[in-house]
Amino acid sequence: MKLNKQLVVKQFSSEITIASDVIEKPIPVLWENDVLIKNIYVGINALYDRELYQGRVPYIDIDLPYVFGVEAVGVVIEVGKNVKNVALGQAVSTVKVGTAYQEYQIIKQEDVIKIPEATPEYLTLNPTGVSAYLALKNVAELKDGEIIIVSAAAGGLGHIVVQLAKHKKCHVVAICGTKEKVELLKSLNSCDRIINYKEEKIAEVLSKEYSNKIDVGFDSVGTYMFDAFLQNLAPLGRLVVSGLATELNAPYFEKREATRVYESIYWKGASVRCFMNHLYREQHQEARNYLFDLYQKGELRVKVDQTTFSGIESIIEASEYLLAGKSCGKVVVRL
Repeated sequence: MKLNKQLVVKQFSSEITIASDVIEKPIPVLWENDVLIKNIYVGINALYDRELYQGRVPYIDIDLPYVFGVEAVGVVIEVGKNVKNVALGQAVSTVKVGTAYQEYQIIKQEDVIKIPEATPEYLTLNPTGVSAYLALKNVAELKDGEIIIVSAAAGGLGHIVVQLAKHKKCHVVAICGTKEKVELLKSLNSCDRIINYKEEKIAEVLSKEYSNKIDVGFDSVGTYMFDAFLQNLAPLGRLVVSGLATELNAPYFEKREATRVYESIYWKGASVRCFMNHLYREQHQEARNYLFDLYQKGELRVKVDQTTFSGIESIIEASEYLLAGKSCGKVVVRL
């Protein structure tokens, strides 16, 4: 009997090493419409994972032990007797909460996403690239030639956002925190201004160079970054919240005594908006088609972090690496 090695949440804790465990379970017999996939690469979503193993994701009911992880790419190794549209050996992408951090997974044939090859690049495009595309289209409503500023721009999401924005001939301002990340962003040929926040003060740069000029702020950091973006929005500007990295790293959200947010944006007709990928599920295929086409034509570069992580056990190390802010591009683990 083939065993499946899994990284699971065994208990809720603030520490992943306490919350998680590696276990082995037999692979169950497939139902008629099931597809068995051998996962090859999994994507690391450390901030979401941390909320999960701390028991702070409000829309998921967790029965322990619970497999965590969201995205993987792999190959089909077995199919149920009623499966018609998925062949053995087919490279596939999967995006589903509670499925990725294991060597094998079983999904329904209708949930299979076919891809040209099971590589880290396609893992980055789906779902991270999909999020970038949908957030810019639906929430940012980015228009040709606008000024957009992107925090965490050298990360898995950010490096796709800056390229898609440049495809719309926008003026792109990218923020990162190391010289290595600056070089990555330069290599994309998509950024008009790169700010290393370790060397320049964000608020000072924006007030001097982009005061009331930011059409779209794309922020996954929060706190001081959110404040600086908000302060410098243009008339009709949109501040898109795609993450809360600094707040989620704290034991509780910062409490502030200040005027309400509308005081600073009402007279500009500006707005603050939030993006969640799963709310646009009906558009995922459209986004994949667009991104895969760009990538295959060489018009979109996908950056995967070059640090090697191998095996289920290394997921914890990869998560800690990402949370420490060391990543350049998408962090993946090869199983």
